[in-house]
This record gives sequence, structure tokens and C-alpha cells, in this order.
Amino acid sequence: MNIEKSAGLLRNINGVRLRVLDGGHAEGAREWAAQVACPPYSRLYYICGGDAYVIPDGGREMTLEPGRYYLLPTGFSFRYACRTRMEQLYFHIRLDDDTGNDLLRGYRMLAGEADAERVRYLIGLTNEDSLIAGLRLRQELLSDVLDLLESAGIAPGRAQYARCVREAVLYIRDHLSMQLTVAELAAHAHVSESTLEKTFRAQTGMTIGRYIDEAVFFRAEELLRHTEQSAAQISETLGFCDQFYFSRRFSRRYGMSPQRYRKARPI
Repeated sequence: MNIEKSAGLLRNINGVRLRVLDGGHAEGAREWAAQVACPPYSRLYYICGGDAYVIPDGGREMTLEPGRYYLLPTGFSFRYACRTRMEQLYFHIRLDDDTGNDLLRGYRMLAGEADAERVRYLIGLTNEDSLIAGLRLRQELLSDVLDLLESAGIAPGRAQYARCVREAVLYIRDHLSMQLTVAELAAHAHVSESTLEKTFRAQTGMTIGRYIDEAVFFRAEELLRHTEQSAAQISETLGFCDQFYFSRRFSRRYGMSPQRYRKARPI
């Protein structure tokens, strides 16, 4: 018996997953407005109606047209608003590899066609509380994301980290805290601090400190959205010196306090 196998088949299939962090069918008026700075996840907007728009940092206003859907990738900073009203189906997503690296980070805004019948189908899946509906929805969203990437000629690849960087990234994921230090990570990876810092920045495109910040505030967002933990509890969980410092850092980053963020739930 002859069996041909692809060396990367299982790694590519099982080593990457689409995470749906939030989503729903939203309608609003002029209160739908916010500034989004270097978000830790991508947004998928399926536009049902209205006159919404986004303005990328340093760019021009772009209308969000009914009958189309948009991918605003991880790290893509922009401002959104509407003139009179908006209606959309929205999802916050990440396409993560096994180290937690988001494969959608760093791209431009992408758009495709999504007719009303398809959006109604997605809304139906969103409103159905069953495992099958959830799996089908994730499959549909992944298909739409892949279609956008393919149409734009974008072929994302998994990060190929050196051993020390991979071990540092996994350690950060498993011991997430603002108290993590380069010395602690270097000791875990069995390399010098200078070697780890240099290699980490070269391969991830950011310093260790910024990488930890991104991961910490992403987790803070998740806790604010999906738990009842207080700002004090989240601050302690994530290793801030006190809740006032956490609130100050959070407000500087998102333009609002943790308490206001929880109530506003920006989409």
C-alpha cells in the first residue's frame, strides 16, 4: 500500500484556529461612535443598512455599504461612526496559531460582497443556541475571511519562531502578568536577556514589553466583556500594582475607563 502524506497537513489544520470573541446583530444611531487604537482582534462587519463609515488612522473616510462585509484586521487603528443610523452583524475574531500569534495582524482593511439572504442566514445562526449552529457559523466566518484574503492576494503564514522566542511566547501566555520580566523569560528559555530581546523583536516585530502589554490588555478586555470581575479583581489578576494604575493605563489606551468600557461594549 502506498500512502502519500503532506508533512505540513496536520500542523496547518490543527495548529491554527478561528476564535470568535464576540458578535451579534446591532442597530444604533449616532451613539455608535468610537476610536479604536491598535485592537488586539479583527472585526468583521456585515452591513445591513444605514450610513456608517470608518476613518483609518492617517486615511480618508470610507463608507460601510449595505450588501458588503468588511474585515478590519488586528492592529488596524481607525475611528467609526454613522451620520444617522447603522445596522450590522458584527464579530470580533482572531485567527491564532498554536503560539497565540494572530495571522490576521497587520493587513489593510478588506471588503467583499454579502447579499441580504446570506446575512439573514448568518443572523439566524447567530441567534440559534446550539453547538451545530455555532460550528456552522464559525465555518462560514472562516470561509468569508479566507475569500477576502485570497481576493486580495494575501497568503498569511504561521510564525516560524526560534526556540527561545517560542518558549518565551508560550510562557507569557501561561503566566500572563504585568509583573513578567525579561530576566524571568530569558531564564525560562535558557538564553541571555540580550539574545532574547534581540531575537524576540526581530521575529515578532515588537519588544517583549509591548508584547506583554498587548496580551495583558487583550485579556483585560475579555474579562470586562465576559465576566463580572471588578476593576480591582482584574487589576490583581493581571499583575498591576493597584486598580488605579490599571484604570489609568486602560483609559489612556482605550479613551475610556474600564467601567465605561464595560457599559459601552464597543463593537
